This record gives sequence, C-alpha cells and structure tokens, in this order.
Amino acid sequence: MPDPIPDAALDRLLEFRETLPSDAFVLDVMHRVQRRQRNRKLILYAFGLVGAGFGAVGALMLSGPITRLFANLPMTGTMQVSLITVAAVAFYGWFMNEDISLDT
Repeated sequence: MPDPIPDAALDRLLEFRETLPSDAFVLDVMHRVQRRQRNRKLILYAFGLVGAGFGAVGALMLSGPITRLFANLPMTGTMQVSLITVAAVAFYGWFMNEDISLDT
C-alpha cells in the first residue's frame, strides 16, 4: 500500500480533472520556458566571449615564444608537417563520417 501524500497541493496537482488547463496557462508556461532558454543562451554567449578573450590574450602572450621555437626549424620541414597533420585530420573526418555542424 502506498504511503499517503501529506501535501494537499501536490495531491490537487496529481488528481484527475475533466477539464484541461486553459490556453492562457499553457501560453504562460511556454513564454516562461522561452525566456529561460534566452537567458541560458545569453549566459553561454557571454561566457563564450569571455573565454575567447582569454584565449586571444593567451595566444598573444605565447606568440613570441612560439615564433622563436619555429624560427630555428627548416621552413620546408615545418610546412610538410603542417600539411600532413591537416591531411590526417581531414582523412579522419572523412573516414569517420564526422559532422562538424554547430546547430543547436
């Protein structure tokens, strides 16, 4: 035997009704859901921009040491390694049939 529900409000919400809630109630819920989704997107965009800013600052700070690192390497070898790396990533994407879409 299930335990009795001591909360009367919960019991009223769960009881069977002959009439459905009005359209105004449904529209109000949908508007609140859309507002929450807009807030979430805004928060994600804001933090994404902040992260991109920190990434750009970090790249600028590291550009000098990275330039000095690659300055001593032969130009042809560096280009070949870069091309082979890009080709390997492209082949992997094609072979695994990866979809690189950013749709939400």
